[in-house]
Amino acid sequence: MSAHYDIDKENADFFRIFNRVMTMLGVFVFLSFSLSTYSVLKSNPLYMHDWRGIACIVLTAAALLIYASMFFMSRKMDWPIPWPYAVSIWGGLCLMVILLTLINISFVWIFYIVLSVSFGLFEGRRLILVVSITALMLFGFEGLLIWPVSEGALTSIAGQSLSLVSMTGFCLMFQRMMGERFERNRLVKQLSQTNSELEEAHHQLEQSVAQEQELAVLRERTRLAREMHDTLGHALVLISVKLEAAQRLRERDPERCDREIESTKQIARETMTALRASIADLRSPALERESISFALGRSVRELAQRTGLQVTYTLQPDIGNLPQLVAEVLWKVTQEALTNIEKHAHAKNVEVCISHLDGNLLIQIHDDGIGLPPALCQPQEDGTLICTSPKGHYGLSGMSERVESIGGHLSLRSSKDQGTTIEIKLPLSSMILSKLSRSKQPAQSESMPVGSVENM
Repeated sequence: MSAHYDIDKENADFFRIFNRVMTMLGVFVFLSFSLSTYSVLKSNPLYMHDWRGIACIVLTAAALLIYASMFFMSRKMDWPIPWPYAVSIWGGLCLMVILLTLINISFVWIFYIVLSVSFGLFEGRRLILVVSITALMLFGFEGLLIWPVSEGALTSIAGQSLSLVSMTGFCLMFQRMMGERFERNRLVKQLSQTNSELEEAHHQLEQSVAQEQELAVLRERTRLAREMHDTLGHALVLISVKLEAAQRLRERDPERCDREIESTKQIARETMTALRASIADLRSPALERESISFALGRSVRELAQRTGLQVTYTLQPDIGNLPQLVAEVLWKVTQEALTNIEKHAHAKNVEVCISHLDGNLLIQIHDDGIGLPPALCQPQEDGTLICTSPKGHYGLSGMSERVESIGGHLSLRSSKDQGTTIEIKLPLSSMILSKLSRSKQPAQSESMPVGSVENM
């Protein structure tokens, strides 16, 4: 603020002094024109009895009005004055002086006033050009350009030219100094404004950082809730189901009951490992040990063995060559969908198909269960549904967030008679897509009917 004030005050002081100088020059010009006209009319009394006296007075008044207009308009304009306006002022003064000089040669010295006015109207090359033209008119009316040029005329031209060159050079130097001064003040003012803007931006950035930190905390809470649901939630469901199965098999098939208990213990150990690793946002433990295709196949077989569902799955060859993020999202959403089917769908048949199409990984999971609760679903024009998770649950929202986090798309179709179909498209990189497109192997298909787990 102080820098703005000092520069503005300095510029205001300069223009105050400049206006005083221009006022004094205006008074000088007014007196010079008036005295010149008075002297000419007094020296030539006959002018007052014909048109020449009136012409001298009118032309003098017109010249003074032109100069006055320049004086008042210059206060409303920044320097340098726009050249079209400056040329009109200079041309008007030259015309008045030429007409006065044609009436009486005594007016020829007023060309010096035109020269002095030119120093305030023009700058640089335009000033040199205007001074040269004005000097030629002055020399012409003084009779110094009559050929052959006499020695006296050359001496007079050289003397006057030297004076004009000196005055022009001094004016150009002064203009350059003033231009640099104003440019420096402009840059200092601009720098001060930029500093103020930077301070404001820094303040806004601090506020934005604080908001971003709060948002990051909320995102991290959501991520942890999703991770807890995907790991602990699934594991606890599996443990509960396996314990119930072991309890039912305890009397009928003690050996299978023991296997279920051992499998439950293994799930508990893996869940503990996943719980520790979730803090570091790691991949699924299953994908740390085996490929995505093997992990999916094992998961589907375990689902069929555990529930008695008839599960059919189709996997694209070389599916294990997926990028890490795509493989992790594929694993997580598939596990979420299968867990939901096992827990809520009351289905008898499940179909899982994973392939690639048009640069995308396509996952289709269909069951013939009871469908999704209508209260949680909102139908769309294309027949798909937008579904929300029940209060306190994160399954559907977690699946959607995971898919959208890598630019994928999830769509749902569900009805009471046809069950539920989940379609997921995940984008593949061009490198992986080309690797998949070179594969000509047919897709593998496995069918798992109820009660035939031992034959898989």
